[in-house]
Amino acid sequence: MDRIIFLDIDGVLNNASFFKSKLRHILYHEDDGYGMSTMISRYHLFWLGLLCRIMKAKVVLSSTWRYGWNEDGSVNTEKQGHQMIITDKLFRKFGVNIIGITKRGAIQLQGKYEYNDKVLDDFTSRQHFKGLEDVCSTRSEVLKYARGTQILDWIERNNFTGQYVILEDDWEDVCFYKDLEKRIVITYFYGKMGGFRLKHFIKAIRLFKAQEKII
Repeated sequence: MDRIIFLDIDGVLNNASFFKSKLRHILYHEDDGYGMSTMISRYHLFWLGLLCRIMKAKVVLSSTWRYGWNEDGSVNTEKQGHQMIITDKLFRKFGVNIIGITKRGAIQLQGKYEYNDKVLDDFTSRQHFKGLEDVCSTRSEVLKYARGTQILDWIERNNFTGQYVILEDDWEDVCFYKDLEKRIVITYFYGKMGGFRLKHFIKAIRLFKAQEKII
């Protein structure tokens, strides 16, 4: 059975307290060549790697970090070059196999989906898309740029029919879609207990197992 984890990174594999940690600054330095990998908490990455190994799941990046990788999951050496190679090796060392990324820009989905109207309307009224305020002022325009749309687009383009979960801290533009609401594990950037932890690991496994009864 194919299993995919759609992965956000900031707020999932790090959090505010991690960036303030004295231990982080002692262990990792940009000048040492660690680069982007210094922004990833090994504690949170451990739980993600364990989830990938136990569920035999692959990762598709939905994070803005995805521009460091190509659509096939290989490293984009033009983006941060050596730093991204080190970061990719770190993921694989922990058992996280990146096989692809979601697309950016305006997207028009082929299928029809049921929306969570309250979440969508609340989000649209606040116009969270910085720099796109003039464009994203209506529901239809907001949906073209939403992270949930990017995830569904990947599923459509790859004819994916397996199981999937979504790890995300900025959840609203994923939960526009009722199909995605059922598959999301929400983490938090702020707070001492932020990022992907044991409780999120357990929830992700339960979400995968729940889909076994459906597919």
